[in-house]
Amino acid sequence: MQRFDRYVLRAFLGQWVVVGCAFLGLFTVLEILGKADEFQEALAIEELALSGGDIFYYYLLNLPFLLLQFAPYITLIAGLGTVAQLLRNREWTPILVAGRATWRAFLPIFFATALISIGLGLFREFNLPDYLRAHEGLQRQLFNQIRWQPKDLWARGEGDVRLHATRFTPGETPVIDGLEVFALDASGNDERVLADRAVWARGAWQLENGLRIYNKGEQKMDRYFHAGLAPTDLERSYFAHNRPLDLSAQDLKALLRGDPDHRQAETLLWRLRLWPLIPLILLALGLPFALSFERRSSLEGVATGLLLCALYFVVDLLMLDFGGRGALSPWLAGSAPVLLFGSLGMWSFGRMPN
Repeated sequence: MQRFDRYVLRAFLGQWVVVGCAFLGLFTVLEILGKADEFQEALAIEELALSGGDIFYYYLLNLPFLLLQFAPYITLIAGLGTVAQLLRNREWTPILVAGRATWRAFLPIFFATALISIGLGLFREFNLPDYLRAHEGLQRQLFNQIRWQPKDLWARGEGDVRLHATRFTPGETPVIDGLEVFALDASGNDERVLADRAVWARGAWQLENGLRIYNKGEQKMDRYFHAGLAPTDLERSYFAHNRPLDLSAQDLKALLRGDPDHRQAETLLWRLRLWPLIPLILLALGLPFALSFERRSSLEGVATGLLLCALYFVVDLLMLDFGGRGALSPWLAGSAPVLLFGSLGMWSFGRMPN
């Protein structure tokens, strides 16, 4: 790596940190100001036993979710800021005049972006699920003044077995109040498992007043287990309905094992596979417009780059909706924005000044 490459890399990383802190700080402060009354109500409820430390911990947990949500925007703005900074200092001209291709001059920015995208993708896959459960629990207590206890929850296990929980209480000892399981036996006949209460212990649901109803009659049950109906699967089912964009690829694959026709999960899985490419595509779209050697044109180029990237996210949301509704096949809905705007990015790169 040559001296100019190191210089561009330091400038980009500095911009990324500054822009990232600005995004996270701004949205955190705005939410705190907007939710101040709800915090006071939650702290006044003795049953919740909340304190100021819980509020601090919630916003600490909230930072990774904000970062993953805004990472492509942060990367784009940092890239545009780096180009604008070097233009303002007239540092691009001698490099390009010396014969270095523009794409080669941008290479440190793309290299750093690739590493950041891969790192965030791995963090999302292996760490975010644990944060998601803690985040949801605190969010319900602080903003809704209730404990996180999903009601009327449905989960689907392997082999088209369906579980209905009147109320599910996650935690160290997960509990289901009002358990119903609907399945088919080996002969294809309907059977049900009912219980007033089920407690997860020793790798299975321990049933209170458990009863199995099948074609030959009724049978008491004290224990129940089926693949895909563990407490984590119930939590996953809840998030699939309420926070699907925060699920990891492993979560989406688990949903598809229980329900192979889950279009939203398959669409999101295709999107997650291509997620590391999104910041690179946004840079490919935005940087060529920012690299202009006339001040007015440069500012217009930055605005055009931001507009194109905002259009990307509109198209992305529309495709996700079409894929979830079945209007488009999941692979097309999940990959179309990347393919379309990736092509535009290649065209945009081809028109850069050299």
